[in-house]
Amino acid sequence: MKIVFATGDEALDDYVSKKDGILEVGRALYAEQLVTMVPSLKPDVVLFSETIPTSRFDQKAGHVGAEANILKIMESIVEEGIRVVMILNERPPGHPFLERLIGLGIYDLIIGDTIKVDQVIAALHHPGTRKQVKHLLRQEEELTSEDTYRAKEIKLVTTEEEKQEGSQRPISQRVFRIAKSMTDVSEKLRKKWEARGKENAPAPETTTMVQKSVVEVHKKEPEATPEKVIVLYSPEATGKTYVGVNTAIATAKRLRIPVLYKDCTTTCKTKLWFNAPTFPFTLSDIPLTVAGRDAKPSAKVGVLIVEAAKKDDIPPGAVVYVVVDSDYARQVIISKSLDGIQPAGLIWNMAYEETCHPQDMIPLLLALTLPYDREAYRDIADGIPRAFSDEALCDRLVKIIQMDPLHQYMRSGIG
Repeated sequence: MKIVFATGDEALDDYVSKKDGILEVGRALYAEQLVTMVPSLKPDVVLFSETIPTSRFDQKAGHVGAEANILKIMESIVEEGIRVVMILNERPPGHPFLERLIGLGIYDLIIGDTIKVDQVIAALHHPGTRKQVKHLLRQEEELTSEDTYRAKEIKLVTTEEEKQEGSQRPISQRVFRIAKSMTDVSEKLRKKWEARGKENAPAPETTTMVQKSVVEVHKKEPEATPEKVIVLYSPEATGKTYVGVNTAIATAKRLRIPVLYKDCTTTCKTKLWFNAPTFPFTLSDIPLTVAGRDAKPSAKVGVLIVEAAKKDDIPPGAVVYVVVDSDYARQVIISKSLDGIQPAGLIWNMAYEETCHPQDMIPLLLALTLPYDREAYRDIADGIPRAFSDEALCDRLVKIIQMDPLHQYMRSGIG
């Protein structure tokens, strides 16, 4: 059995590696090493303990964010088809960390503040099953979940049974409420379409007429293609909003052309930067409009900046910059997501010069480096983006808009 050790306990590793049937093929000094070590060494098992430092810059266990980083590392190992035996501190059943691990298919969990070495050796030789760790899940919530109960009831009851049996009335009422809410939404949309399409006479509320009004509205207001379309892409939380919002402000301030910023993420955190309750909104002092995924640029928009966490949100022909930070595990995940994308370069946000350089993982031209900024999160809370007052930052961010994407791509060496 080939094993990679990642426990941070040299005595334990030495003891286990001498046992019969065990061949040590690697030993990690910190957890993030496993992301590259496991695919290259291809062990049968990874023996992992959360007492190991997460990265070479966090030389202690239990720092803030450790569980989230461990989950990402474990996910990368499981995707390689490698079994993981984990030594964990005591946690109560139903703890989110345990549930996520079990959800990844990691069933060899040795939990406790005091653990016998024999338990570790037994777990290495005898793979666990989901049944053995099922008690660690939130059993009571699984059994009493309203969503599960309702889905089961609706699936089993037919329309005829609903009419014949009085016992099915509650299900009928639930279905009616859902249908009613959908009707209300359709009615609001219909009124909105009628108001915008003044040339159309009032039409009956039918699916055919609603579709017709949509087509007529699209014909009347075609979507324009701005001169510049910039996408800030990352599937991870690497500070896309920080980079994007400040770039949009800098562009509107310096170039004095209308800018549309589209937040295509599910969280839509851009509103927090302006203390705005909803989308869309336009700033009064600079030509900047901030909107969500469904916004359509008008003919007046000169620059469209898109914040995207999914490939589907990248418009055709856009200039794509990949936003990374100094977290090695996130860099690995981002690098795996770039298939089918031709980025113009990297934007290294929250950069630590002593950490893993992103170009070592993602071979793209480094278009911009933004150093670590302790005040960034205070800016978010206050709703005051840095570019409003930081002219030096504006000078650097505007260069992203002014760069020649073809020249950038040729220099990057990506074919």
